[in-house]
Amino acid sequence: MTSRAGLATAGLLAPPLHEVDADTLARVRAALEAGVADATAGLGHGDVVELGLHQLRRARYRPELLALPDEPFAWKPAFVRRSLGLELVRACATGRFRGPADAVGPVTDQAVEEWRRTGRRSFHWEPWLTGLGRGARAVVHAEAVAWATPLWAAFDWTGLAGVVEFAVPYDTWNCPAARPLRLRGRSEVRVGSPPDRPSLVSVASGCPGDGWRDELAFLALVSALADPGRPAVSRVIGLWPESGYRLVVDVDGTTLAGAVDRVVDAVAVSAAVWSSVEPVAVA
Repeated sequence: MTSRAGLATAGLLAPPLHEVDADTLARVRAALEAGVADATAGLGHGDVVELGLHQLRRARYRPELLALPDEPFAWKPAFVRRSLGLELVRACATGRFRGPADAVGPVTDQAVEEWRRTGRRSFHWEPWLTGLGRGARAVVHAEAVAWATPLWAAFDWTGLAGVVEFAVPYDTWNCPAARPLRLRGRSEVRVGSPPDRPSLVSVASGCPGDGWRDELAFLALVSALADPGRPAVSRVIGLWPESGYRLVVDVDGTTLAGAVDRVVDAVAVSAAVWSSVEPVAVA
């Protein structure tokens, strides 16, 4: 009998259900640029605004928080768990360890030793982690293992050797508008190698809201815009380990159009907040 992880892995590697051609992407891009231009028409020029999944969700569910300034950055376990957790899954997928709990000590020790030896911070948190006591470091390890374990169990990683990329770099695309907008798409895993269309895996906390489909499609949208020469994403799998959800979006023109509408709505909500806290430029 095929396991759930095996079935999920087969889904990652399955051929695309829909075609996404250059004409479709051109229409999607034109609709996005027009919608963002309309949403920001009353604003003066300013700094580039970045919009990712976090901002999309905030604009939909907690718009009152958009006006609050960002807190000064300071390291804490929650900021380490994703990057460390992905490295744990990578180490286990290559056969070095049986699971994230076995990997976490050696992987963090190796990262710290590499930083001490070369000065290169592969994860940026190495100096902070080095200064922690044993108890605080145990908290960091526990958070990373808790984050990594559901992802490790979700797929048969041995069946993805050679086609899986962990800790995928941000996809970014700059949208011209009165207030310049940069879309940033971040997924945890990319599966597939050219010329095949890849699948993306996104891991989120909590439970999916009613806009989950557009949020997953947003990652495919930014990927397509960021590099038009790259094969378009075929599907995006969303994991919400805390609530046990696994949801899939197969990418086509309709799902991309839904992501465009979600972006434009988020920009419009954000623009209303920005105009309430800064003067509106008058032509």
